[in-house]
Amino acid sequence: MSSPIRVIVLCAVLVAWLPAQAQFLGLGLETNIELTKQDLAIIRQTVSEQVHGKPVGTTAKWTNPESRNSGKIALVRKFTRNGQHCETLDYQLTTRRRATGPEHYRLSSCLQPDGQWRLI
Repeated sequence: MSSPIRVIVLCAVLVAWLPAQAQFLGLGLETNIELTKQDLAIIRQTVSEQVHGKPVGTTAKWTNPESRNSGKIALVRKFTRNGQHCETLDYQLTTRRRATGPEHYRLSSCLQPDGQWRLI
């Protein structure tokens, strides 16, 4: 699987928070990032409570002592697309298995009328 596709799939898991999160992580994707369900819940909570809707430049860190995974999330851009409020976030993910340093992802999502954020 090509690297851009792996990134898109991982990003969909991080931002869209689909109900079947574990299925996406269990497909044998070739990525150095291994996040647990608990990691994803912590990331989701961090984004929801500390990043979404805040000023550009806002950053928040998360850590999971159980998995020893951690990361940093930064709000880098706000914009409007098709009348929807949108944001671009940078994700820096560090896992215990990643020996060469953190992986970085930049994702944009828009707030839907139902209150959910969807990748664009």
